Amino acid sequence: MSPQSISLESTNKVMSCHSGLFLVDELWERLNLKNRLRRLLPKKKRERGTRQINKVKSILFSFATGNNCLSDLDDLLEDDLFLSLTGGGTHSRTAGDFLSGFHKRQIEKIQNVLLETTFLLRLAMYEEKKFILSMDSTPHKQCGKKMEKLGLNYKGIWGFDSQNAYDQFGFSYLFDLRPGNTWSGTEAERWIHEIFSKCPDWMERYFRADSGYGKYAVYAALKAARVKYAIVLKENIGKYVRRKNRDHLVWTKTQIEFFNSDKCEMAMGLYPLENLGSLRVVFIRTKKSEVEINSQLDLLKKYDPQEDDYEHYSIITNIDSSEMTGEEVIDFYRGRANCENFIKEQKHNFDFLHFPCKKFEANQVWGLIGTFAHNMTRFLSFCMPQKVKRVRGKDDVIRTVTQLGYFAKKVRSAVINLPCQVVRSARRIKLKLNPNHKEVLEKLMTNIQRMFRKDTVPI
Repeated sequence: MSPQSISLESTNKVMSCHSGLFLVDELWERLNLKNRLRRLLPKKKRERGTRQINKVKSILFSFATGNNCLSDLDDLLEDDLFLSLTGGGTHSRTAGDFLSGFHKRQIEKIQNVLLETTFLLRLAMYEEKKFILSMDSTPHKQCGKKMEKLGLNYKGIWGFDSQNAYDQFGFSYLFDLRPGNTWSGTEAERWIHEIFSKCPDWMERYFRADSGYGKYAVYAALKAARVKYAIVLKENIGKYVRRKNRDHLVWTKTQIEFFNSDKCEMAMGLYPLENLGSLRVVFIRTKKSEVEINSQLDLLKKYDPQEDDYEHYSIITNIDSSEMTGEEVIDFYRGRANCENFIKEQKHNFDFLHFPCKKFEANQVWGLIGTFAHNMTRFLSFCMPQKVKRVRGKDDVIRTVTQLGYFAKKVRSAVINLPCQVVRSARRIKLKLNPNHKEVLEKLMTNIQRMFRKDTVPI
């Protein structure tokens, strides 16, 4: 078709390109976010204008559509469905002033609401008995100079830091934005207590994290919360534990590939800690190349072939050997790497790479609202038909696997950002869609209603 054969015409019909927002609105109502949040918001200086709760809703729905900065709110003021669902929307400047009105105690209470609603989504979606929490921190590089609490981290990155926690299904239970020079495991024990105190008693509790969380306070908090864990030891502590167990270590060949090598050895030792007992430590190692070994001979004052000829990794755990073998502990810990994918999801699909406000507390609230949107989008991804594929395992056996959920980009293109005509009649809104799109959205609404009818544990 040549460009000359295309013509433009106008229409008076009211259109929207975000018909799937009514599903996000359904989740907003199911989670009762209006009543949970409205008492935690700053008071208005004047009674006129958009209500405070509608400002939260506008920002959350903007995140859901794929917008990622305050100025995008102005573009949505031309979308009639968005305006109807959010009570008139809000301007970017108004939203920025609103975010700047929060104080620390309000932010802590909003974090508690995030925890409660995340468990509601998880229990509505899955009755899986195991609750596996992975915790990690990540830097958020910023280019500004006047934003509050920017700093250099240990890698020399200028910006903020955040602490995050996800379960095995990708639901986020924590987004704690922190000054840029904050160490990884700072206040981890506090969040462990907060999260697991909301976890139903009937669930089996597990935790995994990298060496930034390998400290006594974390182990003690996990013991108090009755949690089984696998955490990497810092290299200096791992070396100390290996030295203490040297006479008892039995290194055996393992099929696990580690350090990009299939010639690894594994052993187990004990690490006694006061009031915690003797914790099991799983060691895995592989021999360095001859070049690496020779290059370090002149640098080391005291050469120890048992240590210096190998790359080591040490995982401390309170999981009994009758429940998990050493290899199973390593496989269990490796599942922690999936939380890196969810961190990337929030950074790239919700633009947590950048924060819009100068005030630190405003950026904290912005990130928390984005995390609510992440969890709702994640929930919608499980309501969609799941992809079934055949994969070949390490044992060379082909198995049928059902994919669990999709990332936000897929959810937006398949569900949220679908075009429709908006028709108003008798105080009702009708959305007229393509027949295929109508069928998709009806099925998703049915799935949401069915899942929330299940008898879930009240939070």
